[in-house]
Amino acid sequence: MSLPSTRTKVLYLYRRIFRMANQWEKPTEKEDIRTEARISFRRNKDLKDVTEIDEKIEEARSRMLLALHYKIPYPKKSYAPKSQGVMPAHNDPNNEANIN
Repeated sequence: MSLPSTRTKVLYLYRRIFRMANQWEKPTEKEDIRTEARISFRRNKDLKDVTEIDEKIEEARSRMLLALHYKIPYPKKSYAPKSQGVMPAHNDPNNEANIN
Protein backbone atom coordinates (compact mmCIF):
# COMPACT_ATOMS: atom_id res chain seq x y z
CA MET A 1 0.00 0.00 0.00
CA SER A 2 1.94 2.93 -1.25
CA LEU A 3 -0.55 5.73 -0.80
CA PRO A 4 -1.46 6.96 2.68
CA SER A 5 -5.05 7.44 1.53
CA THR A 6 -5.28 3.75 0.60
CA ARG A 7 -3.94 2.75 4.00
CA THR A 8 -6.44 5.08 5.65
CA LYS A 9 -9.32 3.54 3.68
CA VAL A 10 -8.27 0.01 4.64
CA LEU A 11 -7.93 0.84 8.32
CA TYR A 12 -11.25 2.69 8.35
CA LEU A 13 -12.99 -0.28 6.73
CA TYR A 14 -11.36 -2.74 9.16
CA ARG A 15 -12.52 -0.71 12.16
CA ARG A 16 -15.98 -0.27 10.69
CA ILE A 17 -16.37 -4.03 10.20
CA PHE A 18 -15.39 -4.67 13.81
CA ARG A 19 -17.82 -2.01 15.04
CA MET A 20 -20.54 -3.67 12.99
CA ALA A 21 -19.62 -7.02 14.57
CA ASN A 22 -19.84 -5.53 18.05
CA GLN A 23 -23.41 -4.41 17.36
CA TRP A 24 -24.49 -7.74 15.84
CA GLU A 25 -27.16 -9.56 17.86
CA LYS A 26 -26.16 -13.22 17.59
CA PRO A 27 -22.89 -14.03 19.39
CA THR A 28 -21.90 -16.81 16.97
CA GLU A 29 -22.40 -14.56 13.95
CA LYS A 30 -20.56 -11.75 15.74
CA GLU A 31 -17.52 -13.98 16.13
CA ASP A 32 -17.84 -15.23 12.53
CA ILE A 33 -17.71 -11.62 11.28
CA ARG A 34 -14.57 -10.91 13.30
CA THR A 35 -12.86 -14.13 12.22
CA GLU A 36 -13.69 -13.61 8.55
CA ALA A 37 -12.40 -10.02 8.70
CA ARG A 38 -9.13 -11.05 10.34
CA ILE A 39 -8.53 -13.85 7.85
CA SER A 40 -9.40 -11.74 4.79
CA PHE A 41 -7.34 -8.74 5.82
CA ARG A 42 -4.34 -10.89 6.72
CA ARG A 43 -4.62 -12.78 3.43
CA ASN A 44 -4.49 -9.50 1.51
CA LYS A 45 -1.99 -7.61 3.65
CA ASP A 46 0.86 -7.95 1.12
CA LEU A 47 -1.03 -6.54 -1.86
CA LYS A 48 0.86 -3.73 -3.57
CA ASP A 49 -1.28 -2.92 -6.61
CA VAL A 50 -3.53 0.02 -5.70
CA THR A 51 -6.19 -1.06 -8.20
CA GLU A 52 -6.35 -4.53 -6.69
CA ILE A 53 -6.50 -3.06 -3.18
CA ASP A 54 -9.35 -0.77 -4.21
CA GLU A 55 -11.22 -3.80 -5.64
CA LYS A 56 -10.82 -5.65 -2.33
CA ILE A 57 -12.00 -2.56 -0.41
CA GLU A 58 -15.09 -2.33 -2.61
CA GLU A 59 -15.77 -6.05 -2.23
CA ALA A 60 -15.56 -5.81 1.57
CA ARG A 61 -17.70 -2.67 1.63
CA SER A 62 -20.42 -4.24 -0.50
CA ARG A 63 -20.40 -7.41 1.64
CA MET A 64 -20.74 -5.26 4.74
CA LEU A 65 -23.66 -3.31 3.28
CA LEU A 66 -25.40 -6.53 2.22
CA ALA A 67 -24.89 -8.00 5.70
CA LEU A 68 -26.40 -4.91 7.31
CA HIS A 69 -29.33 -4.79 4.92
CA TYR A 70 -30.28 -8.47 4.99
CA LYS A 71 -29.03 -9.15 8.54
CA ILE A 72 -26.97 -12.07 7.20
CA PRO A 73 -23.22 -11.78 7.80
CA TYR A 74 -22.22 -14.58 5.46
CA PRO A 75 -21.11 -14.04 1.86
CA LYS A 76 -23.70 -14.32 -0.84
CA LYS A 77 -23.68 -17.72 -2.50
CA SER A 78 -22.49 -17.72 -6.05
CA TYR A 79 -24.07 -20.22 -8.32
CA ALA A 80 -22.62 -21.92 -11.35
CA PRO A 81 -23.79 -20.48 -14.64
CA LYS A 82 -26.82 -22.15 -16.13
CA SER A 83 -25.87 -25.11 -18.22
CA GLN A 84 -27.75 -27.19 -20.72
CA GLY A 85 -28.32 -29.74 -17.99
CA VAL A 86 -27.06 -33.23 -17.42
CA MET A 87 -29.65 -35.03 -19.49
CA PRO A 88 -28.85 -35.67 -23.14
CA ALA A 89 -30.85 -33.71 -25.65
CA HIS A 90 -34.11 -35.34 -26.66
CA ASN A 91 -34.05 -36.32 -30.29
CA ASP A 92 -37.51 -35.53 -31.56
CA PRO A 93 -38.00 -37.19 -34.95
CA ASN A 94 -40.52 -34.49 -35.88
CA ASN A 95 -38.04 -31.65 -35.26
CA GLU A 96 -36.44 -30.42 -38.48
CA ALA A 97 -33.27 -29.40 -36.63
CA ASN A 98 -32.46 -33.09 -36.05
CA ILE A 99 -32.45 -33.99 -39.75
CA ASN A 100 -28.94 -34.85 -40.95
